[in-house]
Parts: sequence; C-alpha cells; structure tokens
Amino acid sequence: MKISNKILFLSVAVMTFISLSSCNKIKDAIHADVDIDQASIDITIPPIATTEEGKIAGADNISAVDLSEYKGLKSVTLKSIKVELKEQDPEANFKALEKVSVEISSAGLETKVIAGATNTDFVTNKYTLNIPVSGANIDIRNFVKNTFSYTIKGKAHSKTTKAIPATITAVYTVRFGL
Repeated sequence: MKISNKILFLSVAVMTFISLSSCNKIKDAIHADVDIDQASIDITIPPIATTEEGKIAGADNISAVDLSEYKGLKSVTLKSIKVELKEQDPEANFKALEKVSVEISSAGLETKVIAGATNTDFVTNKYTLNIPVSGANIDIRNFVKNTFSYTIKGKAHSKTTKAIPATITAVYTVRFGL
C-alpha cells in the first residue's frame, strides 16, 4: 500500500506541475496586436552639402505616448516608417541618397537603429521613402513612454542645394497580453 501512495503522490505532483506550466504557456500565447498610426511629423531636410555619411534630418522632442491606461501592455514595435516630400522637385529628392537609416533616442536610453536600407532597397518613388524596419522585434516601449526623437542618417551620392519640407509617418504594433 505504501508504494501505491507514493505513486499516487508523485502522479498528483507531476500533474500539478504540468498544469501550472501549461497555464503559463497559454497565458503567454494569448495576445492581441493593434496597429497605431502616429500623427505625421513635419520636418525640413536641409540641403545635402556633402556626400559623406552623417545626419540628414531629424524630428526632435516628439511627445511621449501615454501608455499608462493600457493594462497588459507587452511591447511596442515599429511596423513601418515613411518619409514623404511635400514638394516634388526633380533636383532635390530621395534619388540623391545612397543609403539611409533611422535612429530612435530618448533621455537615459541607448540610441537604437530601427530602420535602414541601401538605395536599391528603398527608392521606388523619388518623393516617398518607405524605410524597411531593421528588426520586427525591437521593443521601443521605453522610448515612446518618454519624449523621444527620430534621427535620419545616411549617405548621399549627390549633393542638393535646397531645403525640402517633408513629413514622417510611423506605424507601431502594440502587443497586449494576459
């Protein structure tokens, strides 16, 4: 009879352990993704005076996104980022760029590259720039909770002589879970 009680006790312990670990897996597997379009941000791309790599433009002091009301927030990732020129000038457009990257920064956090490409990857329309996201799983939740900035860096293969007004539009995927 003692052997049966030990087997019964071990069976119950194993079943309890399996049940509890399965609940955590189910809890982690249940989530909802919501895409949020950020309001377009106006920037001015200054004349590109050099073909050396460096800062092209930026959007500074973007207001923090209030995430405090959302329960179960797991992550915020960048889905897409687009830069559109407001003026269509045949001499000052995205065809001048050889490569481009977008960085996100916020006080107290290490700057991260969140998007980037080379000329053949992103210039399909010389007035609209859809910059491929660097990694689908880069969690930027801590950046957008505070005032943050985008910096567009790149390298031009030709110079421009005119400042160009543009807008940046980002789409974020916000993941909620149990």
